[in-house]
Amino acid sequence: MKPGLPLTRCADCGAGYFPARLICPRCGNANWRRDEVHDGVVEQTTIVRHAAGQTEWKPRHIASVRTADGQLIVAGLEEPLPEATKVKLFDNDGSPIARRNA
Repeated sequence: MKPGLPLTRCADCGAGYFPARLICPRCGNANWRRDEVHDGVVEQTTIVRHAAGQTEWKPRHIASVRTADGQLIVAGLEEPLPEATKVKLFDNDGSPIARRNA
């Protein structure tokens, strides 16, 4: 698991997105630069209790995490966390994971 989550940031207006977009919804530009986000705050959580067609599914906690720049990222949680918890973001082979700040 790698610290930080990759973002694409519009080279024109500076808006950041995860996952990457082809065209910036804010300004219509298609030129991007790479960036990373490391911190966020849990806004909302839920538990995914089942998945269609899965026989050995275990419930999973997920959260909407707001970054300082305002991006809203859905990330997996390793433990249940309350709203307003400050978290660190990680990239787990392309899947965003949020962990409580130590």
